[in-house]
Amino acid sequence: MRTKIILMTGGTETLDYFSRQLEKGFQTLGFSTFLYDQKNEEESSLALSNFAGWSDSILVTFNFEGIQEVALYDGNGHSLWEKRDIPCVNIAVDHPFFYPHFLSEKQKNFYEISIDRYHMQYMKEYYPDIRGNYFLPLGGTSLFPDNNYPPLSKRSFDVVFTGNFTPKETFDCHIERLGEEYATFYRTIIDELIQNPNLPDEKVMEKHLKKEFPDISKKELSESISNMIFIDTYIRFYFREKVVQILADAGIHVHCVGFGWEKLSCKHPENLTWEGNALSLDCLERISDAKLSLNVMPWFKDGAHDRVFNAMANGSICITDHSHYLDQILTDNENVVFYDLKEIERLPEKINALLQNPERMESIAQKGYHLTLENHTWLKRAETLYHMLLSKL
Repeated sequence: MRTKIILMTGGTETLDYFSRQLEKGFQTLGFSTFLYDQKNEEESSLALSNFAGWSDSILVTFNFEGIQEVALYDGNGHSLWEKRDIPCVNIAVDHPFFYPHFLSEKQKNFYEISIDRYHMQYMKEYYPDIRGNYFLPLGGTSLFPDNNYPPLSKRSFDVVFTGNFTPKETFDCHIERLGEEYATFYRTIIDELIQNPNLPDEKVMEKHLKKEFPDISKKELSESISNMIFIDTYIRFYFREKVVQILADAGIHVHCVGFGWEKLSCKHPENLTWEGNALSLDCLERISDAKLSLNVMPWFKDGAHDRVFNAMANGSICITDHSHYLDQILTDNENVVFYDLKEIERLPEKINALLQNPERMESIAQKGYHLTLENHTWLKRAETLYHMLLSKL
């Protein structure tokens, strides 16, 4: 049995934070752990060589960090992972169509973990040779694991949203890059997703590509979809803007934690405040000081975002749109409050009704807290990952 887990730090701040939370989980399970610092490659590579023996370690990483780390390759193009028989388990926190370069390369001892079951379907369809296509949603982190979270009556914010904002117009240059005909094609896909926000975007892209190019091959489909990832980004910011805008204009104060919110236009900007520092711990601290924590799913239609579980794990009520997975594990108005992207205009009414009923809010928050700590922390994700895959490697 392999007894050592290697995780990557020093890259993307959010992924660094996830790795450190997973490390605590693996240590609880009895694993020895090593954090590879991508900002200090030379020293980390030497320390890793001393930590990892032969066939006794597993790399667990996010978004392919470390898998192609130059410092871990010798002059003959062989990686430490290969030479030491270290399986690489990658958790992709975005849709696989963001990573065609990594997925197209034949990696030995490589296993893919998806955070959305539609992502799994995509992997099975376009990358059937990759092993370990498993489903593992993101986990939540609690600043109050002892059930001593602040009561909602003591919290400073009514509604908090954690995440950056980019105006959708920013993506016009990508939409119009190939001329008017392609721009019309792209906007037709965007319009369908706006009208049918329950649909996975890759399914809509695929449908329109097949209609426009009946003889398109599977390889060409995959390449074309990966060249349209700006649609995924456009649509998530479209709804992020719309949800926050509607709340502010309805007189509900929303505090946003992330960059770019000064660019959001609304009729009542006095109801919108923001701060640019969006480190993971800052986000958790603001969530733990909010009665309601707003989530707009980044088009995970059969998965979850960590905002959902972070909210519930810190005693805040999660207000979120639907996904098939969330509908299966959560109960509306019992441990979460759902809203429909097709009926965003009804969201202010839902939130005002909550804010006027403190007892109901405390009940929802408490049930969400206990559900998350029992089932959806990073420790639970480490346990699931172990039983699902790591124990077999």
